[in-house]
Amino acid sequence: MVCQQNDEEIMTTLRTTFLLAALPLLLAPLAAVQAGDDGPIVGAIRWDGWYGDATVTKAVEASLGQPKYHFRLPWFAQLQSDGSVRINGDSQAIMEQELAYAAAARLNYWAVVDYCDEAPGMSIALNRYLAAKDKRGVRYCLVEEGQRLDKIGSAGWKRLVEHFQRADYQTVLDGRPLLFVFGQPTTLLKAEWDDLRRQTLAAGLKTPYLVLMGYRPEQDAKDMTAIGFDAVSAYARGGSYSMTQPTYAEQCGLIRRERWERWQALRVPCITFASAGWDTRPRNERPPFWMKNEIKAEPDPTPPAQQKPLIDSVSATPDELAAHVTGAVEWARTHRDLNPANAVIIYAWNEHDEGGWLQPTRGADGKADDSRIHALGKALRELQPLRNAKP
Repeated sequence: MVCQQNDEEIMTTLRTTFLLAALPLLLAPLAAVQAGDDGPIVGAIRWDGWYGDATVTKAVEASLGQPKYHFRLPWFAQLQSDGSVRINGDSQAIMEQELAYAAAARLNYWAVVDYCDEAPGMSIALNRYLAAKDKRGVRYCLVEEGQRLDKIGSAGWKRLVEHFQRADYQTVLDGRPLLFVFGQPTTLLKAEWDDLRRQTLAAGLKTPYLVLMGYRPEQDAKDMTAIGFDAVSAYARGGSYSMTQPTYAEQCGLIRRERWERWQALRVPCITFASAGWDTRPRNERPPFWMKNEIKAEPDPTPPAQQKPLIDSVSATPDELAAHVTGAVEWARTHRDLNPANAVIIYAWNEHDEGGWLQPTRGADGKADDSRIHALGKALRELQPLRNAKP
């Protein structure tokens, strides 16, 4: 026993010596990460046209109504006996399950496209979220549209501050409420945004972190400075509506070159953007009413009974999606000088008819296909074991 104990002591000493010698090498990849950093917070955009019986829901039922697009339906969609599609996620139970899926994907927050109470049906999901007793650690912030805010003006600041005050509102940089604005406001200038800051401070909060979502990095950087915002980001990689789109692998390459590398070259503060895809073919074939003047319908004459699922290289595989988001997280980690908010935003949680979704879909067997959730959750769990960032 004495000899065995000595051998164990020797091995312990050798292991300790090796670890001490290797420690600088082990820590080297984390040099760009702040001490005590839990890794970037990761969120996904919500566009909530899938709840209630409003006209928006009817439009997306039509866009995804053809059998070849049924694989893209939200998991709670129903196929009727006549072959039509029924989509209505307006129940607290569905929201509870969505929260469970988001937590399984290891998302920290949802960035909810806000319609400022102008379209009540588009706020159903947000209200269901706010009513949930257990949000499973998934926070929320708002995405405002610049044109809509231009119409409302600074009269909308009070409502925004009320959201900022909620305990589940996502903050960055030790307490600053995170707000995305999609598209440059043209009538709300720096003075008006400074007033939002003043109102937020007067409510006992820290100044909001304002992020401009655009499509042109050079112009976005100028606009960000002009209106006094803190950073830039993007809503989606696409913007063009066409029956021909790049493969998902090509989209990921474009995002790296046209967003991450351009932001780095411009030295502009940013929140790292990632995408679950861009594929507008359902809308091109059956344009929603709000895009009738922008899209020329290209209907498919193939009889429904002869249609096969249109799954090709434009759609992300679960592994491709996980690898791309992993790349975004790693880029954010190693570019903290450009991404001080330490955040990633993904297009999207539920843009099913526009091509970017993480939310489980309706499988051919009628059950939820949560393969994207599993792949993303596994990748983020392995990359960031300490995922739950402080609010």
